[in-house]
Amino acid sequence: MQAAQSTAPTAEMALNARVIDFTSTVNGRAYRLLVSIPTRRPTPPEGHAVVYLIDGNLHFGIAVDTARIQACWPDVIDPVVVGIGYPTDSVSTALDLRMIDLTTPISEERLKKGFIAKMPRPSEGFGGMDNYFRVIEEEVKPRVEAMVAINQQEQVLMGHSLGGLTTLHALFRHTASFQQFVAISPSIWWNDCAVLKHEAAFSERVLAGQARARALITVGALESTTRFVPGLPATEQDFRDMTEECRMVPNTVELGARLSALASPGLHVETVVHEGDDHNMVPPAGIARGVRFAFRR
Repeated sequence: MQAAQSTAPTAEMALNARVIDFTSTVNGRAYRLLVSIPTRRPTPPEGHAVVYLIDGNLHFGIAVDTARIQACWPDVIDPVVVGIGYPTDSVSTALDLRMIDLTTPISEERLKKGFIAKMPRPSEGFGGMDNYFRVIEEEVKPRVEAMVAINQQEQVLMGHSLGGLTTLHALFRHTASFQQFVAISPSIWWNDCAVLKHEAAFSERVLAGQARARALITVGALESTTRFVPGLPATEQDFRDMTEECRMVPNTVELGARLSALASPGLHVETVVHEGDDHNMVPPAGIARGVRFAFRR
């Protein structure tokens, strides 16, 4: 019997990602970057398009494999995919670590109200989002750009849930850092929808021609229904309270409608409701739609 032939690994799939571990000088936290560089096509003269993916521990594999499969078509750009995560292989640890980076400050008084009062507290608290943006600009991007040529005009930020909230904050407050924004099931509800306080100023900049962006905002159609799961440390009423307070679908659809109504040549916004998906099911669909939105030409 002939022995099986082994083949040299390629960089096409998520399995072959390059790993960069570093400790931030901005906030003292440890991070892990997962970087996938396309090899199927030559590097463009202007450098590669890139997607910076929040929650790299959770969604990097989906994003890379989706991007590589879609890039088999000649009208889809093959981007560098950078997963921003933490040096852990534990899903629960990654979920805990993200809570400080992907949230804005919230008062102790507010934490005692509504369904959030019954949520477990993360080990490092909340409110580190401003420093997280500094980490991306000052420490993540330079490390990636030292590894591979990046097109500064083809940068995408993508995130789900609190990562989607962070993406919307970037759209409103750090618009020039990226050209495209993909917010999947954004947690607009956080801290009484505090992210929306920045919407008016952003809209004014867009209408004045001072800001340009493309944004995709998606949500699962079932996210505004109560689907109680027995065995979790919460009651069915807790789930009802959470659903009513979060308003996942209405918040997303209403924001998308307001931004689309600006009708400015500098802003292109699409809103998608994924039928049949809930909050935990929607990341693959949102990422696939986000890749097509950002990289199809």
